[in-house]
Amino acid sequence: MSFRLLTYNILEGFRPLGADETERRSIDRTRLAAAQQIFAELNPDIVVLNEALYCDAFEGVTIDYGALLGYPHVASALYDREWGNAVLSRFPIFASEETRLYNRGGLRARIALPEGEVTIASYHPHPGRAPRHKAADFAALLDGVDGALVLCGDFNSISPEDAVDEARLLEGFRRFSPEPEAALARFLASGRAVFPLLAGRGLRDAIPASGRRYSMPTDLRSPDKDAAMRLDHIFVSREIRVLHGEVLHHALSEFASDHHPVIADLALEARSPAPA
Repeated sequence: MSFRLLTYNILEGFRPLGADETERRSIDRTRLAAAQQIFAELNPDIVVLNEALYCDAFEGVTIDYGALLGYPHVASALYDREWGNAVLSRFPIFASEETRLYNRGGLRARIALPEGEVTIASYHPHPGRAPRHKAADFAALLDGVDGALVLCGDFNSISPEDAVDEARLLEGFRRFSPEPEAALARFLASGRAVFPLLAGRGLRDAIPASGRRYSMPTDLRSPDKDAAMRLDHIFVSREIRVLHGEVLHHALSEFASDHHPVIADLALEARSPAPA
């Protein structure tokens, strides 16, 4: 039996772009409806959300992403005021833990699948975080975790395995970044710091080469794709078999968020029977 996992940066919790202080707690219903239709079509069993604003109570406001997207089991944690991460599941979540990482936080949730247990972990580092510190953050998130593990989210890191055109990326960065050379260098150096660390922990990229499209920006952010990068990732431990994986480019994901979702069909590896 397999399970489908989707990880998604939902850009400030689906709130209206350019929202002023009176609108900052509201939701753009058009963006939300697009995401709900994507979820209805893809039917993921487990969903990991980054930028899940108000996923826990803050200043009297709570947004129930489980109810909005149709999931009975939710683990969530805020890490900076209203900013947070959430794991939504059709299967029971029997334990969860927030990991404080500098001025942000990671989230780990243990889920009871019909075939066994799996830990889902997610961390969304700030794009300006130094590469060596990002790697240390991921190491802290993974410390103490054993067994089947899925690590996913917006890593703000470019995989060294991705064939990127650095000259084109730099030209794209020059159109929006006040420090294009330094910003691009951080994304690249972050990949060189983070991904070997993950490999050393026995994790591998769940997205095959054929599915490694850019994950941002969508048209909601910019129609200019010169700075397009794969920043959102799914990594799995040796206890998990990958059946399918891709960065999903969908007509509705072009305006539901500034990131495209990443999806993978996974299965727990069969365990050998205990000796008699």
